Amino acid sequence: MAQGQPAPAKIQKYNSLGATGIKVSDVSFGAISLFEPNVLRYAYDLGLTYFDTAEGYVNTKSESYIGQALKDIRDKITITTKHPYFPQQQIKREDIVRRVEASLKRMQTDYVDVAMIHNISDLSLLKNEELQAAYSQLKKDGKIRFTGFSSHNPKLHLKQALEIDFCQVALFVYNHVESKEAEPAIEEARRKGIGTVAMKVFAGGMQGNLKSLISQEVSYPQAAIRWVLSNPNIDCCIVTMSSYSHVEEYTAASGKPLNRESLKMITEYQRQTSGEYCRVSCERCLSSCPSSVAINEILRYRMYFENYRMEKEAMSYYAQLAESKKPLLCSGCSGFCDSACPYGLKVKEKLVHAHEILSA
Repeated sequence: MAQGQPAPAKIQKYNSLGATGIKVSDVSFGAISLFEPNVLRYAYDLGLTYFDTAEGYVNTKSESYIGQALKDIRDKITITTKHPYFPQQQIKREDIVRRVEASLKRMQTDYVDVAMIHNISDLSLLKNEELQAAYSQLKKDGKIRFTGFSSHNPKLHLKQALEIDFCQVALFVYNHVESKEAEPAIEEARRKGIGTVAMKVFAGGMQGNLKSLISQEVSYPQAAIRWVLSNPNIDCCIVTMSSYSHVEEYTAASGKPLNRESLKMITEYQRQTSGEYCRVSCERCLSSCPSSVAINEILRYRMYFENYRMEKEAMSYYAQLAESKKPLLCSGCSGFCDSACPYGLKVKEKLVHAHEILSA
């Protein structure tokens, strides 16, 4: 810190993570795009205690960075990691155990506080006997404390979670653009004691292209964080922090009320992006596509590429998508998805462009 510069703000509020007994910083660290381990340590120095990663983030390097930066303060922080499984794949108990243990080794820890099923599409997966047996064994062995899932469809999956004991913590899309419909489900989940963690809080993260969203009092990301945390049923929100400046900017929103300046900033962001932002939790166009293109997944990868500046990760995710789910025939289609979009987005055009940039 340069001489004469004010000290960076620190975390002002800590909340209980559902019924787990864990206290977490209201603004927490998302490590999906992380290239400098010391950024993690700087976040801890400013009071952040909840760190979210996943097996696939930065091709497993995100987990390794967490180990490098935080191993000596392991008992003072909360770590969540995530592993994807799919209903169509053959799930074996020993494979799950092996993958979780590999994550623990990378993170240089004996246990993970929350182990999540990543980007789940159907919570019936959590009833799989092999999966249940694996996670029960890992809990019994002290390698996992709590279990949960991440979802891009909170309205549906949080309701389903009420009936499944596996769901102790949930990570889900929640932001000022697309989450009002999910609020009753969030409240129900919180009442049951499920920990509630918000993601995608910047509603597409397009502020970098909107130079008019400059305010001396509050930045757009700070306003978006304040909006999310104004809901008392949200325990914390994770935001991607790739730099020291991210840590400082986002941490400064901790414990701050949703004031008039923040609401003004949010309103302006909505005005400028309403026709561009593909709502991550919306799936209304999917049934209209005659080719069964994975529209919402592809446009999410496009968002990572163009707005989050995660070009390599976005291209990697796209490369893993089945060819039959890619928009290879979209240019010759009449655009049923355009008609189906309730927000008036030019979906077909966005899909064709997404294929061009993600396949380069």
